[in-house]
Amino acid sequence: MLKTLRKSASGIVAKILMGLLIVSFAVWGIADVFRGFGTQTLATIGDTEITVPEFRQIYQERLQQISQQLKRGITPDQARAFGIPDQLLNEQLAEAALNDQAKSLGLALSDAEIARRVQSNPAFFGPGGSFDPNYFAQLLRSNGFTEARFVAAERSLALRQQLIQSLGGGIDVPQTLKDAIARYESEERSVNYAMLTAAALTAPADPSDEELRAFFDARKAAFRAPEFRKIAVLVLTPQALASSESVTDAEVEAAYQANLASYGTPERRVVQQIVFPNADEAKAAADRIAAGTAFADIVAERKLEPRDVDLGDVTRGDMIDKAVADAAFSLPADGTSGVVTGRFGPVIVHVGAITPGSTRPLADVAGDIRTQLQLDAARRAMLTKYDAVEDDRASGAQLAEIAGRAGLTLQSVDTDLQGRAPDGSTIADLPGRAEVLRGAFASDVGAENDPVTLPQNAGQPGGYVWYEVESITPPRERTFEEARAQVLERWKQDKTAEALDAKVEAIKAKVAAGTPFDQAVNEAGLELRAANGLRRGRTADGVPQDIMAAVFETPEGSVGSSLAEGGDSRLLFQVLRVSVPTAGAPDEKLMADVRQSLENDLMTEYLVELQGILGARINRAALDQIVGTDAVN
Repeated sequence: MLKTLRKSASGIVAKILMGLLIVSFAVWGIADVFRGFGTQTLATIGDTEITVPEFRQIYQERLQQISQQLKRGITPDQARAFGIPDQLLNEQLAEAALNDQAKSLGLALSDAEIARRVQSNPAFFGPGGSFDPNYFAQLLRSNGFTEARFVAAERSLALRQQLIQSLGGGIDVPQTLKDAIARYESEERSVNYAMLTAAALTAPADPSDEELRAFFDARKAAFRAPEFRKIAVLVLTPQALASSESVTDAEVEAAYQANLASYGTPERRVVQQIVFPNADEAKAAADRIAAGTAFADIVAERKLEPRDVDLGDVTRGDMIDKAVADAAFSLPADGTSGVVTGRFGPVIVHVGAITPGSTRPLADVAGDIRTQLQLDAARRAMLTKYDAVEDDRASGAQLAEIAGRAGLTLQSVDTDLQGRAPDGSTIADLPGRAEVLRGAFASDVGAENDPVTLPQNAGQPGGYVWYEVESITPPRERTFEEARAQVLERWKQDKTAEALDAKVEAIKAKVAAGTPFDQAVNEAGLELRAANGLRRGRTADGVPQDIMAAVFETPEGSVGSSLAEGGDSRLLFQVLRVSVPTAGAPDEKLMADVRQSLENDLMTEYLVELQGILGARINRAALDQIVGTDAVN
């Protein structure tokens, strides 16, 4: 249903929880009982009841989702064939079982904690980067949620998470397993190795036309043109709406005056101060300065170092003592104040050089201010425009028609799944690129798809992308003439790979015949390198990662090889030494993964036991009635 709202339930604990519990019901089964139910009861587990109206609403929402994706109605038989009723009922029983257990254990959350959870959910943040109650309310309304329904669901989710998280708390990895993992982790290997690249080989001569055609004929599938889809894309972002937002000169000037400090450079002053132990000493010094004694002489008499008096070249905002700042920024250059009552005692302030501040005139920044005000207004208008687009889609309008009504630009792109145009170039400027391509290639011509929500953060303003598949060009075999350049490139790659492999095998054979590894490498014109203390899962400076897995699969004293640089080169190595130092503490991340696995095992056992204790009964007649009548057309 609402993807944005579901983010609050998308954590790893929630996913593990629901997956395991649904599996436990599938394994152990649900008892079918045909008596003892009220007319509005669909199923019970423990003391928790799932009502017919509640399930009917959720079932309709699920069918509506699928029907939109398929662009056709779903019959009762099709719904059963898809397994939708049982899958959905299992999900509801899973949640109900944990809700029942949480209630029996007396778990509870305050309204304040629920409010905190909702307000801290980034899904409900507005343009300012914090919880926006109006945005929250509009999201709920536009997706058929009441606030009470969502808050109740959030409360239940939080309690289920508490219950599951409490099960795994305190689990530790057995010491025997820790020791075994530590030994595995701490094993070290030392190797000599060399890199064999294509540059060390003679480039293959171009093949004849007949040879290249034969190569193509044997590999036609590798040169097939992929499926292309023509996709209509409608983008709604603040930038797309900004130009239509009207901003007056008065509004620009008001924003300028309100943020005047941000359009200039503040005045800076070189400030010194003497802090006195009491007011009497400060007054005596101030009187002497007033009579003509220099501030520097007072500093010298008191045997103060520069670091004792210098505050530096500062702005008013740099100074933490407001009284001292007010005095310093009211004096002329080379001026000295009277006694100032500072936060840390009586002070006399002296000002040296003054660097005046400057402010950019309104005319220089008016354009930027107007653009920002237009974007701010566009952000406020964006949700209203979103609702209008969704209303038009609900009425059956196509994106081309909607774009005209909304004053938005409809793009049309011809692309493959990787985002490449038929000429091989990359499709540029496609917001929500990965999600749009993935969704479009899972959709069908004319099918309605859920909009993609663009990220909203400091660098991205958010927005929405709607898309429709306009046409599909199936994959096809290219002719030799079309694919000739690609065929030649592939032929050269294959010949180079064959030559690399042949040279690697020749060096290995030489070593097997008794030639020392370093000598065989040198005779092949390769550079011999050494690497010591290699460990699993660790990087080593200058050692290609391509070598690591193969090194730990090769016995001590043996020679091995691996692909390198994406398959364009080869690595040859000899394992010189294998050692297992005294094991220390194993890697904490690895231990965390092991603990998670143990927790998952414990949760599975708990959930199966919980199902056995609570039992589950369903009113099959009521379920059949819902499934038999609630097709989406």
